[in-house]
This record gives sequence, structure tokens and C-alpha cells, in this order.
Amino acid sequence: MKTNAILAIALFASAPAFAQTATAPAAKAPAGPASTVAAPVKQVVAVSAPLDINAATVEQLSAVKGLTHTLAEAIVKGRPYKSTDELVKNRILTDALFAQVKDGLTVKDAPKHN
Repeated sequence: MKTNAILAIALFASAPAFAQTATAPAAKAPAGPASTVAAPVKQVVAVSAPLDINAATVEQLSAVKGLTHTLAEAIVKGRPYKSTDELVKNRILTDALFAQVKDGLTVKDAPKHN
């Protein structure tokens, strides 16, 4: 009977060693350079030079936010310009629209009068 008692005690004592754990194994990090912590990504915004309203194509002018294809055609048709302000003076653009697009437009070489 002593042998059975000793055997029972040994089984109870070793039971936790044979029990399955309830926790999931930790996820392994991928090997190699991908396992390093990524550095913050800097957002790069492309800044384009202002378009010369005396030289830009209709397609280029249409790409300026706020200008439609029809407005771009009107700008090309009204050339040459001495300054971008003429777009408002000639009633091609409203004051509000000009304020929105003026940073994307320029006059590089004003036409010379003989």
C-alpha cells in the first residue's frame, strides 16, 4: 500500500510538468533586415515651378488645380501677357480663382513692344 501511495504522490507531483500550457507561443520576428524597426517615413510633396502663361500648353495649364480645360484654352488664346494680373483684368479668371491659382502661374519673359 505504501508503494501505491508513493506512486500516487509522484504522479500528482509530476502532473504539472506534463500539462499543456494555455498560453500561445510568442510570434517570431522575421529574420533579416525586415526585422529591424522601421524609421518614420517622411512625406515628400512635389513642388513644381510656376507655369509661364505665355509658354505653357493647354494641357499643362489644365493640370493646375482650379483651372479647367476651357479656362486653359482662354489663357492661351489671350496671349501674350505682361503679368499674371492680366488674367483678371481681361476677365479670364475671377479674383477668387486667381487668388487660388496665382502661385502656380508666372510670366517669365514679358513681351517687348518695339
